[in-house]
Amino acid sequence: MPSGAPASARADAAPPPSRLSRASRAASTRRLNRVRQLGHILERSARDAGAIAMSPTHFVQAMLPHKEVYQIDPDGEPVVIPDGHGGTMKLLATEYTATNRDYTLSVRAGMTQGPSHFHPRVSRGVPYGGLARLLLCHVVTEARTKKSPTIDLGRTISDFCGRVEITPSGGANGRLGYVLDQLQRLATCVVTFEWETITPGRRDLKGEHLLVVDDYHFWSRGGTPTAEPIDGGSITLSDKFWSEIVSSCFPLDFRKAVLFRGWPTAYDLYLWLTYRLSALERTGRESLTVNYDQLHAQLGSHYQTDEAGALTPRGKKDFGYRVRRALRAIQAVWPGLRYETPRGRVTVYATGPDVEFRPRSSSAGRHLSGT
Repeated sequence: MPSGAPASARADAAPPPSRLSRASRAASTRRLNRVRQLGHILERSARDAGAIAMSPTHFVQAMLPHKEVYQIDPDGEPVVIPDGHGGTMKLLATEYTATNRDYTLSVRAGMTQGPSHFHPRVSRGVPYGGLARLLLCHVVTEARTKKSPTIDLGRTISDFCGRVEITPSGGANGRLGYVLDQLQRLATCVVTFEWETITPGRRDLKGEHLLVVDDYHFWSRGGTPTAEPIDGGSITLSDKFWSEIVSSCFPLDFRKAVLFRGWPTAYDLYLWLTYRLSALERTGRESLTVNYDQLHAQLGSHYQTDEAGALTPRGKKDFGYRVRRALRAIQAVWPGLRYETPRGRVTVYATGPDVEFRPRSSSAGRHLSGT
């Protein structure tokens, strides 16, 4: 509309908020919340805001999947079975594997009750997406803060959602079910890490299996589906995983983890950047350059690859676009980050990690140091 049009005509051109669709209102609310989050992040450092969290180093060398992983039939399609209610369901994957050069991460999913006696037990599914990453970060941070492998999850799942800055919502597609599902996946999975080293005349393969959680209790309820919770939730990490996170974690800004919860590519890149920039600082190197294939192998994304695992031309184009977009979003909340994206590569310059490694502090909250 021309700028000289009457104000009343210009006002009529845009529907009032009450006439916007529910999806439009939700999108508008998300944009406003994002602007507020950006402002809060830029106002104070993670240390000043008490927002330092911890992430295990094992899960930055190869990462969890970005999206749901299914069992695949010989034709490359998801395996489908009857769901016991006249419909069908896709079988979730029992295992996920990611390999980054000589390092391999494997996650074996827990099992749950199946839909019928023909399928009495089925995979619960592999933890995936930004939420699984955020929950793992929260659990590790709480354990290290409290110096205990047992983590209190709160009296209700809504209480827990508040701790990880998620607005709870019910219903079939609500966040409460999604949060509980990802918690259960993390609590029941088994993780395997393998390293292969090749030297003249020798080839070594080393590995370890980790049960992430030994014991879990997810919110008891009364006798009816709508009854109030009568007991809170808790999880206890396995001795081996507890030992790993005590000795091998790095710090990050939890506010940025929350911001990128719905964007796994940005979440993974943020972890990778702060981890790698810490290494550059320790070694005194000025920069690090990786190509898209190397970066793709490390992140939990899955774009088109050939039989050798290299990105196809189409996969490289799509992956590169997503990476550049995510890097711009990360730099918006990390202004000191310096990077370049020459053709098919990413170069980052030694500006230091987002959160500095410091000796442990006894301060309360998320204020922790890395090792």
